[in-house]
Amino acid sequence: MQWRKNAEYDRGLVVREPRCEMAVSWYAVVLLAATVLGASIALSMVPYSVPPSDTTLKSSRIIRTLKRVSEKQALENSTCGRVWLTVHSPEIRQNAGRRLLDALELNWDFNGCSNVPRQIGLFESRPSSWANALEIHQVNSADGFVVTEVSLGEATLPGAWLTGPGQKGPQCLWPWIAAGDNEIQAHNCLKIQPTWMEDHANQINRLRIGELALAGTHNAGAWRFNTEISTVARDSFVLCQDRSIWAQLVHGIRYFDFRIAYYEFYTNEDDRYWLNHNLIRVRPLLPLLREIRTFLDSTKEVIFLDAHHFPVGFYQQDGTPNRAVHNGLLDLVRRELGPHMADARVFGTGAGTRGPTLQSLIDAEKRLVFSYVDNAIVADNNWLWPVLPHLWANTNSPVELFQYLDQAITVSPQPHARSPMHSAMAQTTPTVLDILFLRGSLRDNADAVNRNVTARLASRWRQHANIISSDFFLGNDVVDVSIALTVERAGRL
Repeated sequence: MQWRKNAEYDRGLVVREPRCEMAVSWYAVVLLAATVLGASIALSMVPYSVPPSDTTLKSSRIIRTLKRVSEKQALENSTCGRVWLTVHSPEIRQNAGRRLLDALELNWDFNGCSNVPRQIGLFESRPSSWANALEIHQVNSADGFVVTEVSLGEATLPGAWLTGPGQKGPQCLWPWIAAGDNEIQAHNCLKIQPTWMEDHANQINRLRIGELALAGTHNAGAWRFNTEISTVARDSFVLCQDRSIWAQLVHGIRYFDFRIAYYEFYTNEDDRYWLNHNLIRVRPLLPLLREIRTFLDSTKEVIFLDAHHFPVGFYQQDGTPNRAVHNGLLDLVRRELGPHMADARVFGTGAGTRGPTLQSLIDAEKRLVFSYVDNAIVADNNWLWPVLPHLWANTNSPVELFQYLDQAITVSPQPHARSPMHSAMAQTTPTVLDILFLRGSLRDNADAVNRNVTARLASRWRQHANIISSDFFLGNDVVDVSIALTVERAGRL
C-alpha cells in the first residue's frame, strides 16, 4: 500500500521490471537509443522559460461538470469533490519476489469542500457499505491518491464490448471507489465510454473539431509485440500502451498517433505495413485498421487518425518520399476505411479556423479524419488532412514537460495553422543514456506525469486543450475529464 499527496509523490515502492523483459533484444535497445525515441514535431517557437507551476491546481468548475455528466449516467456521485480510479503503470515488487501488475489507484480531490472525508476504499461492486470494501485507507489531505495492493486483472470489457460492438453508454468495469466518513459520500467506477459522442450528441455536435477536448494515445499501436521474434507484453522502452486499439476505442480514446513503417521483405503487399516505435516493429497495420472499421461501422463516433511518423521504408536515402510506398499505404487505408473517411476538400475550413462541426461529419457519415505528416504527399492527395501540430517538449524532465505544455497549449492553435487541431504530447522522452543504461522505463515515466496530466487538464489546460496524447492512458483520468470539458465548452455556445 502506498499513500502520497499528489505534490509529494514518492515512487519508493515501485521497482523496475526485470531486465530479461526490458526489451526485445539489446539490438532493439541500441536502435532505440540511436533514434532517441523522438519522432514528434516540436513547437520550436514556444520556450521552456515558463515559471514553475502548482501541479495540484484544481478547478471546482470542471469537477462540477464531471459530477453533472456522471450523475446523469448514475455511475458517479458526490456531495462535494470527486473520486476516481486509475491503473498504476509500473509493476510493484512484493514479498517473496512476487510482482503486482496493474495495481489499482484510488484518487480524490476535495479541494474547496467544507468537509474532507476521512476514508477512501476500493470495492468490487457499487459501494453500499464499508463492510464490503476490499481495502480502506485514511484520507489525510484534500487531494491525493493511494496505490492499492489489488490488480485490475484481465483486461475484460463490460457490455459485450470485448469481442465486438456492445451496449451503448458508459459502463463499469468491476472496480469501484468510495469515500466518506461513517456513511459513503462519494463513489465512482472505472468506466468504458464506447459511445460518449453519441451519448452527448445533443450537447456537443455543434462544436467544431478544433473546439473538442479529446483523449488520445501516443504511439497508439505500441501495445504488445506481434512479430516473428517476440510476443512480449510488457517492455521498458518500446511499448507505450496496455490496451489494443479496439479496447482504446471502447474506453473512449478518439485520437490515435500512428508510426507507420514499410518492410519490403514480406511477400504480400498488405503485410508490409507495420506500426513501429521508431525502428522497432511492433504490430502489423492491417488488423488494426479493421478494428477501427468495425468500430466505425457499429457506432456514431468520430475518430481522428494521425499518420504521424514514417520511420522505415517511406523515404529514399536523399530524404525524398518513396511515392510508391506512400501510395500503397493510402490505397490500403482507403480500401479499409474509405466509406467513413472525411475528405479534407469537402470538410476543410481553411487555415486558422477550427474545422467542421461534429454534426456535419455525422450527417455525411464521414466520421474518420485522417491527417498526414508529409506535406508533399498531402499536396498530391488533397483529400488528406494536413499535418497536425504536435506539442512536444522533447525532455525527460516532468518539470520541463509541464512548463512547456502550459505555454504551448495556451498559444495553440497558431493563427495560421493549416490543421484545425493540435495534440499535446503529454509524456516525457528518455535520453540515449536512459535507454543504453536501462534507467527506468516508459512505465515509470508515464507514472511520473499521468496524475498531473489529469490535474492540468482540469485546470490550466481547460480553456485551450484540444487533444491530450498520453502513454498508458489508464494511469490518468483524461477520458472522463475530456468528455466533461467538451460538454462544458458546448454549453457556452
